[in-house]
Amino acid sequence: MFLPFLTFLFVLVASPLSSSALPKGLPEEFYQRNVFYAGGKYNFDPIGNRTILVHQIYVEQLTPLHGKTRRYPIVFFHGGGVSGTQWLNKPDGNRGWASYLLGKGYEVFIVDQWSVGRSSSTDVGAAPLISGGGVELAEVAFTAPELYNNYYQARFHTQWPGNGTRGDPAFDAFFATFLPLSLSPLFQNISRTSTCALLDRIGPSVFVSHSYGGQGVFLATDGCPSLVKGHVAFEADQTPFGNYDAGTVGATTPAPSRAWGIADVPVSYDPPVADPSQLIRAPVGQNQFTDGKLSNYSCVLQAENATQTPRKLVNIAKAPVLFLTTQASVHVLYDHCQVSYLRQAGVKVTFTLLEKVGIFGNGHFGMLEKNSDDIARYFERWIRRNIR
Repeated sequence: MFLPFLTFLFVLVASPLSSSALPKGLPEEFYQRNVFYAGGKYNFDPIGNRTILVHQIYVEQLTPLHGKTRRYPIVFFHGGGVSGTQWLNKPDGNRGWASYLLGKGYEVFIVDQWSVGRSSSTDVGAAPLISGGGVELAEVAFTAPELYNNYYQARFHTQWPGNGTRGDPAFDAFFATFLPLSLSPLFQNISRTSTCALLDRIGPSVFVSHSYGGQGVFLATDGCPSLVKGHVAFEADQTPFGNYDAGTVGATTPAPSRAWGIADVPVSYDPPVADPSQLIRAPVGQNQFTDGKLSNYSCVLQAENATQTPRKLVNIAKAPVLFLTTQASVHVLYDHCQVSYLRQAGVKVTFTLLEKVGIFGNGHFGMLEKNSDDIARYFERWIRRNIR
C-alpha cells in the first residue's frame, strides 16, 4: 500500500501550484525537476582575499513525468527585469508556457539570465545593476497600455487578466516578479559564453525567448551555432543600432544602442567586421501616424545599394527564426526593423503578426495573458514543422 501513496506524494511535489491557490484553468503537467548551474569560472577576489565562482547561470530542468517524446528540448530565455518564473505560472494562477510544452512531450530548461534572480552577479563593479522598472512603466508598457493610448495600437489591448493597474491582484502578482538587472556589455558576453556552456551539456536545443532575452539567444547562436536548432523570438529585443523603449510614452526617435547591429558586443559577420564603424548604416522608411498617434517607426539597416552589399550574420543565419509580434504591444511599431535587419543579413525569419493568424488583443507579456495557450499552440506547430 505504500507504493501508491509514495507515487501520489511524488506527483504532488513534482507539480507545484501557484501561490494564488489552485489554477482556474487547465491543471499543471506533472514533471520531474532538476536544477544546476551552467558555465562559470573560478576567479580570485583580491578584496576578500578568496577564490570565488563567477559568471554561472541558474538552470531549471523539467522533464515530463512519463518521459520526453520530442527530439529537441526547449530552452526558455526571459526578458529584462524579470526572471525565469515568467514561464511557470501566470499571475492569475493559471499554467504557463512551460507546462503547455511539457504536455506536448518536450523537456524544458528555464534559465535565469546572468545577473538576475538565482544567477545574481558577484562582479557588481563591472556589471552594475539597475531597477527592473517601476509601477508606472509596468502599467503603461505591459499591463494597461490601452489606458494611456501613447501609440495607436495600444487601444487594442484586451488580454491582460484584470484591469492591469496597481492594486489589482494579477497586476500585483506580476509586479512582484520584477528584479534588478545589468545592461552592461559584460552581461552580453557572459550570456553568450554561459548559454553555450549550457548547450554543451544538454545538446542541440530550440530556444523560446522574450524581449531582452532575444539578444542573449542571438548571441548564443553566434557563439555555438551547431547547438541552436531554432529560435522562437517573442517580441525579441529591440531595433538595430537603436532603442525605442521610450516609444511606450510616445517618443519618436531611438536612443543610440547596439553598435554591432543586434548587440553592443562583437558578432560574426561575413565579410568580417573588426570595428562596428564598418557596418554602413542607412535610414529606411518614415515614422507613420494614425488618428494622430504614432503607429509605425522608421528603421536603420545596413546600407544596400550599387556600392554597398549588406554583411551576413554568418553564424546566426544557421538557425531558423520565428519572430512573433502581438497586436497591441509597442513592439508592433518597430519589430519589423529587427526582422528586416536579420533577413538582410541572411537569417531565415518567419515574421508573424499575431492578429494576422487570429490571435488578438495581446501586449508585450503575451505568455502571461488570458489567451497565452493560443500563442503557444501556434509556435509549437511551427517548431514541429520546421525543426529537424
